[in-house]
Amino acid sequence: MEKHKDVFKKFIEFENMYGGYILARKDKRYQDEVLSYSANLEENLINSINHLQWKSYEVKKLHEFYEYYPKKRIIMALPFEDRVINCAARNVLWPIYTKSFYEHSYGSIENRGPIRAAEQVQYWMRLVQNKPDKWYIGKADIAKFFYRIPIEVQLRELGRPLDDPDMMWFLETAIKADGRPMGLPLDVSDVFEAERISGIGMQTGSLISQITGNVVLSPVDHYMKREVKVPYYIRYMDDMILMAPSKNQIWEALYELDAYLQENFALQLNDKTAIMPYDNGVEFVGKRIWPWKIELRKKTSLQMKRHLNFVRDKYGKGEVPYEYAKSVIISYLGLMKHCNNDALRKKVLEDYVLIRKSK
Repeated sequence: MEKHKDVFKKFIEFENMYGGYILARKDKRYQDEVLSYSANLEENLINSINHLQWKSYEVKKLHEFYEYYPKKRIIMALPFEDRVINCAARNVLWPIYTKSFYEHSYGSIENRGPIRAAEQVQYWMRLVQNKPDKWYIGKADIAKFFYRIPIEVQLRELGRPLDDPDMMWFLETAIKADGRPMGLPLDVSDVFEAERISGIGMQTGSLISQITGNVVLSPVDHYMKREVKVPYYIRYMDDMILMAPSKNQIWEALYELDAYLQENFALQLNDKTAIMPYDNGVEFVGKRIWPWKIELRKKTSLQMKRHLNFVRDKYGKGEVPYEYAKSVIISYLGLMKHCNNDALRKKVLEDYVLIRKSK
């Protein structure tokens, strides 16, 4: 593997830090903290460069909140100043890491994403229709991946292509953030009430965690294709689909996958692992996929209807503006654009009538 030196020097160059600012402010230019930072832009960028150069940089306190959709999650948001620095780091690190990414890894990677992931699974389903054996699909994901991955494993994988102690110092600082524990017990059911664990976990919702998640699981992808030799294998972050011409081959592959995760990453598959005939349809990236059609998952469509009803009622009471109500329906229409949900789309458009109720 090629080792990259002087990455830190490129990272702290003024032009690169300015590029980090441009990336960090995308779609957020008029937020208060962005406007405040931009008012003294040059001074703030130089200040960050100096703190990094002198190794006096510390991550400021994270803003922590809870996300309820599509499932309960803890989200940690960095102050804008730290987001600029993370984006500048991404600008120099991403081209290095992407060289080793598996071609069918689709999470948080430009020009891939959930739509292409779903279409790729469907393409494979169509290919095996004409093969003589009965093909099966294995569906697996890692138990609490973002809350269980050890920090030492994160740094080990991030450091593989780097020969730069200064950059490794920054990555350790960024991952540990403001020092709060980020891990959760494996068997916890309520992420809100659970006791946090030090030494494991990452900042869910941050750019660093998106990079780290892909880098950490990249060796898993290559192991499944090169060593286990799964005929068709795809990953979207910690969700994985395997396709093979027998149940036994899938079970053996899943056993190898679980053992590899435990031995090398202190991770394990969760108990939702399942195997089914390929033409029964499989749920993946928020959709249900068959060889002949792709639909939104039933759970996703129900959540969408509830959300639209909520926004419609709030608009009627004057509690949300028209532009917001409009953006919500446009977003959902975009979600359905690549699915075979004509009846659902028609029903949504018929029901989503915005009428402002008089006081």
